[in-house]
Amino acid sequence: MTPECHDLAFLPRDLFWMILAYLEPHDIIRSRRVSRAWHEAFSNPSILLPLLKQEFPWTKEVKALEQETADAPQGHRLFDQVAARYDHLKRGKPRSIKKYRLCDAFGSSRQREWFPVQPWESHSSHQTGIVDTRFEEALWTFEDGLLVYPSGESQSLMLLDLEMDRQFMVPFNIRGRVVRRVRLQKRLLVIEWAEPLAFHWLNESDGVHRHFASSFDVVEGEDQVWSILPRNEWKIMFLGHPLSERDRFFSTHSSTHYVIYMWQPNRSLYTADEDAPIESLFVWDISKVSSYRPSLDSSGQLRGETPEDAPSIVARFGFRDLDFFDIRQRGTPSISRLSITDDSQAIEITDNLLMRIEGHGPPEPDGLRMCVTTSIPIIGNGPHGRTLQDDMLPVYRGNCSLQADFFDFANVYADSWTDIIAQVSEPDVDVGFCLHFAPNDPHHKTVNLTIWTPDWHETRSNVDFKGRGKICGCERYLVGENTARELVVYRFDR
Repeated sequence: MTPECHDLAFLPRDLFWMILAYLEPHDIIRSRRVSRAWHEAFSNPSILLPLLKQEFPWTKEVKALEQETADAPQGHRLFDQVAARYDHLKRGKPRSIKKYRLCDAFGSSRQREWFPVQPWESHSSHQTGIVDTRFEEALWTFEDGLLVYPSGESQSLMLLDLEMDRQFMVPFNIRGRVVRRVRLQKRLLVIEWAEPLAFHWLNESDGVHRHFASSFDVVEGEDQVWSILPRNEWKIMFLGHPLSERDRFFSTHSSTHYVIYMWQPNRSLYTADEDAPIESLFVWDISKVSSYRPSLDSSGQLRGETPEDAPSIVARFGFRDLDFFDIRQRGTPSISRLSITDDSQAIEITDNLLMRIEGHGPPEPDGLRMCVTTSIPIIGNGPHGRTLQDDMLPVYRGNCSLQADFFDFANVYADSWTDIIAQVSEPDVDVGFCLHFAPNDPHHKTVNLTIWTPDWHETRSNVDFKGRGKICGCERYLVGENTARELVVYRFDR
């Protein structure tokens, strides 16, 4: 018997599998460095593919294997990719970090070009009613691997395909405009913006600026080339809106409809009431492509010639209607989520409340959390519904723009749900990311990032996502913004 016969690589298959049971996937990859024989043994696809299915049954790669037969090179590559990705996820360290410089608030002409809608100072999801830490709304947006952001390099909006690492320019001229919000949803990009000069004045300090929304269809072509095609434009407020920190509006959209909720302080000398701001909600049909541009028709002369395919209002709700549906927010708002149902038949408004029961101590240290969703039909006078959600929303801090996602109590990785800033998860693979304040830190100076996988979770201090308190992504990458006006992309796949 030669000495080589005692080598691990030449053991019977059953014994070799017994040894593999004691090794972590990343140990199997490192074992290839020992010798040429070990490299061949630990690269064998007939071993790696069953091991991949055993160790990572929840991954998309394994689910895809059930429908196709992987050849030898593919089996080797798939195991290495998945094992490396989950090794970095478990350790809470990305494989690579890439940063993109964002546009400054003021452009080269020294005029303001980027001014997001400001967050509320008060909200009912907080114990005192006062928002403890406010984040300014991010001016970038993410959906299904596509990222739209204001590039400081090109001084324009860019669409970045994170899978292919390719960029495409959005055909939207930011010169002479003030961008208020950018949102990609249902493969429809909506940009809300205002004119930099006031259209008229409410008083000596508050000028009213005309606000518009421009939409673009994001279409995938051949060779994964993305086309950003203009669809239409509409004036989102009849009388305009001041560019101030006190006047706020929030919106959402589907592939066919756009909803905007407006909340403005009452400036009347006779009826002003801090607890009775001016509130309204409008629904637009934006389903058709139209060449009409109201921003080019300031005098309204072409209004009578507006084509039938131009965006139009299909529903209006004044403060009395909002009172009737019990969703009027008043001086201390409680709304945390604004959405449209998948069939575009109803608006869903979710209030995030922190309740106190008189005479009884709260079941949680911070109070009894309640998320109540009110559904309102867009067309017609059908009944509205109210649903007490089983899942929860993070407390309001301005970073979600009323687009926060629900999560359940089982996936709370902060000491308290009130410490959560933002959270994103992939339920299909049971992987998620939680950005939260450190425990026992009342001044919220330290931010942590917790990453969880099906069999582990890791928490580390984080400074890369403190800028806007917003995170988006999946098991392959995570996107956020730091305090230096840089977009930060954590990559776990390469």
